[in-house]
Amino acid sequence: MLVMTLMYSLLAIIIFICKSIFLRNKKQTLISLSILLLEILLIFIFVYCLLPSRNLLSLLLGNAIFGGIFLILNLFIGNFDDDIRRGKLWVNKSFSIGLSVVMVILLIAVGGELHSILSVKPTYNSISVKKVSSKQAPTFKRGETPVALAPKTVLNRVRKAVSDLPNSQYYKIAGTVQAQYIHGKAVYIVPVEYQGFFAMMKAKNIPGYFMIDATSQNATPKFIKKPYKYTTSAYFKRDTERQLYRNNPQWLKLGDGGAQLEIDNNGNPYWVETVYKSEFLSHRINYKKLRVIVMDAVTGKTKTYKLSNLPKFVDEGITSDVAAEINSNYGSYKHGFWNRFLGKTDMEEPTNNGPEDGVTSIFNENGTISYFTDFTNPNTKSDSALGYSMINARTGELTYYKANGIMDSSGAKSNANQNYKAQQWTANMPILYNVDGRPTWIMTILDKTHAIRGYYYLDAEDQSIYGTGSSPISALDDFRQALVNSGAKASNTPNSNLKQITGTVDRVAIVSNKNKVMFTLKDSQIVYTIDTDDFAKANLLRSGDNVGFKANIVNGQSIGNVTKFTNHNLK
Repeated sequence: MLVMTLMYSLLAIIIFICKSIFLRNKKQTLISLSILLLEILLIFIFVYCLLPSRNLLSLLLGNAIFGGIFLILNLFIGNFDDDIRRGKLWVNKSFSIGLSVVMVILLIAVGGELHSILSVKPTYNSISVKKVSSKQAPTFKRGETPVALAPKTVLNRVRKAVSDLPNSQYYKIAGTVQAQYIHGKAVYIVPVEYQGFFAMMKAKNIPGYFMIDATSQNATPKFIKKPYKYTTSAYFKRDTERQLYRNNPQWLKLGDGGAQLEIDNNGNPYWVETVYKSEFLSHRINYKKLRVIVMDAVTGKTKTYKLSNLPKFVDEGITSDVAAEINSNYGSYKHGFWNRFLGKTDMEEPTNNGPEDGVTSIFNENGTISYFTDFTNPNTKSDSALGYSMINARTGELTYYKANGIMDSSGAKSNANQNYKAQQWTANMPILYNVDGRPTWIMTILDKTHAIRGYYYLDAEDQSIYGTGSSPISALDDFRQALVNSGAKASNTPNSNLKQITGTVDRVAIVSNKNKVMFTLKDSQIVYTIDTDDFAKANLLRSGDNVGFKANIVNGQSIGNVTKFTNHNLK
């Protein structure tokens, strides 16, 4: 802190030295020294409380401001009174030199700030992007794809459990939920925070953290007793951000949020923060050169890692606020700074409908975590989505899925909310998946207390097609039935298990207004459905015909997506 105070006071000190040399007035020098010492004290308080950036541009701007303040204070206190009365202020060497230095540094700083703001194309180009077709989008697989609890629900359950802690009056749950895999299991980690300064002095340490199964509807939070010293709600040397700032002078914090708590496989807590080094005289970020600082929450020891060699237990080296920033820069700066305000060509705007800094943490089947968000058109008030992204939380790579003709997450939530208007329940955590080849919004329905009331699956292309259920699986089955009933075209989900079925037709119903044929086989209660736009000869199907086809079977309900249909009675 002392070094940073000195660096932000440097210009004021130089002005004082120059003034002392040219003025040679002991009384005024002592007054000026008193002003300098007072200003250094205020700068120390500024540095200690706000932890300002160590970026060279920030240091220049800070020196110009504090140096200018020192110069003005000397004027008002009377060090230049004689020159002012004689109209020779500008001839005063100490004032002239001080003012010139302040103006030069201020111009350099302002120029650097403008350059940082306007030259955004290199930042955009540094984002690792992989563009793919929407057909390659994540597929929702029955019984395999994890559907996480809404963070609001998790916090509600954890806050109720805090009262069970010893001396619970010292602690609170601030609202941070960390997605993580521990021993291959998807969990949420919720840190315990101090109620305030006096609570910290009484409690001495944080007693541990809460862990909850992220994918079980009825999961209850479990308190893990692992006391640790450093936390984001502590003060002075025990404050996480202060410890990270003090021990890593060469790295700058990225994003507006704080450090995130992650747990290793032995249950030990660590704070994780994404950092960067800016370019010379610029605030510009190179996303290809990000680093991650991992700090032991017990000892305060820190270590800096490249994204390519993070410890295995760190699932989100890219913190959620950094992911939101990457999305914003990707959508806004493809054609530079001015395009954002003038032409808006190819510009896409994140909807920021996620629960964590505008993004949603997704538990992937392969044991990794991604941040999801969708993009909409900033030029219109429509609710259509232009695409959506998945950012790998360990590597920072952004995978962009181009979309056409689908509603965005705001429209999806509004649609779901209308269906629960009477109950005053609301949709949360909209995530887009491929369900039987169709883009589908999957949402969690919560009541006013943030308790789970069900799940809502909405066809992103046709908002009249939706399914509901008390669990993700029952809602999926209801949605698939709705697809069948609507006659909507659906293709088989990639890599899904299709059943080859043969048999004799028992009963047939032709639904001409929806271009489909429904039939059953002898000795079977399942109703099969064929889209006649795909198989025109299905209109000729009759009882007793021998048929063969493939279909996805949905647990005793009607089946859509019949493929490779053959009527052996037709020659």
